Amino acid sequence: MENGEIEAAQDGLPVPAPPNGRRYRPVGSDDSAVIQMTSMEPSPGSTSVTSHDAVTPQPPRNLKPGGANLTIDPSMQGGSGDHATSSGSQRDSKLELFGFDSLVNILGLKSMTGEEVPAPSSPREGEDVAITIGRPKQEAGPKFGTMMGVFVPCLQNILGIIYYIRFTWIVGMAGIWQSLVLVSFCGACTFLTGLSLSAIATNGAMKGGGPYYLIGRALGPEVGVSIGLCFFLGNAVAGSMYVLGAVETFLDAIPSAGLFQESVTVVNNTLLNGTATAGTATISTPSLHDLQVYGVIVTILLCFIVFGGVKIINKVAPAFLIPVLFSLLCIYLGVFIAPRHNAPKGITGLSLTSLRDNWGSEYQRTNNAGVPDPNGSIYWDFNALVGLFFPAVTGIMAGSNRSASLKDTQRSIPIGTLCATLTTTAMYLFSVLLFGALSTREELLTDRLLTATVAWPAPVVIYIGIILSTLGAALQSLTGAPRLLAAIANDDILPVLNYFKVSEGAEPHAATLFTALICIGCVIIGNLDLITPTITMFFLLCYAGVNLSCFLLDLLDAPSWRPRWKLHHWSLSLVGALLCVVIMFLISWSFTVISLALASLIYYYVSLKGKAGDWGDGFKSAYFQLALRSLRSLGGITFCMTKK
Repeated sequence: MENGEIEAAQDGLPVPAPPNGRRYRPVGSDDSAVIQMTSMEPSPGSTSVTSHDAVTPQPPRNLKPGGANLTIDPSMQGGSGDHATSSGSQRDSKLELFGFDSLVNILGLKSMTGEEVPAPSSPREGEDVAITIGRPKQEAGPKFGTMMGVFVPCLQNILGIIYYIRFTWIVGMAGIWQSLVLVSFCGACTFLTGLSLSAIATNGAMKGGGPYYLIGRALGPEVGVSIGLCFFLGNAVAGSMYVLGAVETFLDAIPSAGLFQESVTVVNNTLLNGTATAGTATISTPSLHDLQVYGVIVTILLCFIVFGGVKIINKVAPAFLIPVLFSLLCIYLGVFIAPRHNAPKGITGLSLTSLRDNWGSEYQRTNNAGVPDPNGSIYWDFNALVGLFFPAVTGIMAGSNRSASLKDTQRSIPIGTLCATLTTTAMYLFSVLLFGALSTREELLTDRLLTATVAWPAPVVIYIGIILSTLGAALQSLTGAPRLLAAIANDDILPVLNYFKVSEGAEPHAATLFTALICIGCVIIGNLDLITPTITMFFLLCYAGVNLSCFLLDLLDAPSWRPRWKLHHWSLSLVGALLCVVIMFLISWSFTVISLALASLIYYYVSLKGKAGDWGDGFKSAYFQLALRSLRSLGGITFCMTKK
């Protein structure tokens, strides 16, 4: 074929050469996959493209997708014939056609200027198109639906150690009515965050990274990375909390398994009918060294499961969840048939007298094990209980953390997240009334495993349920945290995170190892009540970021903001963000300042060392809207001056 000639689509006759005497050459295997053709006058023939995926030359053939004629010229395939011979039989070409006239509509520019936006159409005859040639995209690992992909992980994360070994104690300390307020307060925060998460997740395609992806695309890469890394730390530390809870329950159930034995003598200072009752009691608690040794071993075993990938984790998840649900059923059966013949004297069964006696709060000092002690080092009030209980409602991001493994993120994330949130909140409210009417306040405060004591048919069922519940929640935390870190690294914002990059569909082994090291470090600390406020701060910071993202996008009404989830409003997102900030300061202003300072330091570091993201965000949209309004007002002023 001569220079400047292109074979016609129908009869092989030459057509006039393109302008500027552009030369065409064979396409090699290293050439770009996207070919842009120069403008041509409409003619019976159409744009000609090349392909190097054929093994042997074939006659020109006509492809007519939607009326656009595409001719494959065999004479332009020689540059890659050898390469095609070895691999051409194992791959197919994929052609994606996009009309140039719909590019402006996709960007949303016409809709912002008030013009009517026509619906995108298929390429027509004589219309210039861009053609992408390449091998078909490989399936990136297993994909999961709403139940196994979102609902089960969220349920496992929410139903953790706090409900089993701390919830009855919280009811005894705060009383029934303040416990109801506490659960409603924390549940409202997570529910409003779930609404904001649902709105953002249904606004177009959502890639891996969960809340980081949502916040980064709405508030910019600096804010996204800073909050995303804090949320990663929160998930990693939460894994240690669940591991410590499982080990503590195991040692309480089998004290002889402890390598070290520790007995704590305390003075019981509970208030009964307004009168202080003092007495000496010896209560055995697990040794800190036992918690450390067993905790490190359990963390290592869980990491081996996580290294197996999401597919193995989802196969193991029902084995953890089913015993948990069975243990909850045993607790409720035991509550309704209590007291049994061998029950402690403090368990009265469901009684209006116990309900009335436990209605008010009785805040007091305790030792580090949570046992009432007038000389204890810890004084509990409502604010402190918020910090202790809030991790029991976290876990709503467990499904979005694994968004890259979901079949349909826009359907699964809203339904699965909100169903898990409402289910667990209703269960907590119901449990407050049951436990408050079940036993005396002294029994609620001194029996660390009251749920196991009242369970039917035997406490061993609850011990197994607690251990599997906490291990399942730890497994979900150790699964979501590495994927969050890998998503941040893949965006190539911080060069220091390049070690954690993974290809699409691959398992983040380096990030998993780093997460395990953080988890082991927190397990060595060994204090469950010290770890939970730290986790709470990181989670609340992330929830506030999600609510602020939805608030900003909803308030600006950007052209790209078209969520399928309609149950949202900017005022609800603002209330959710304010609730997160209020809870942070209620728990501890010092922890709040430390967490905000950490996020600010990360933000400053990203601003200095990080690369600019290749996406727009809410702030850029605000600047664009302001500039557009200024131009419109300027045009109105010019028109008025011209008219005068």
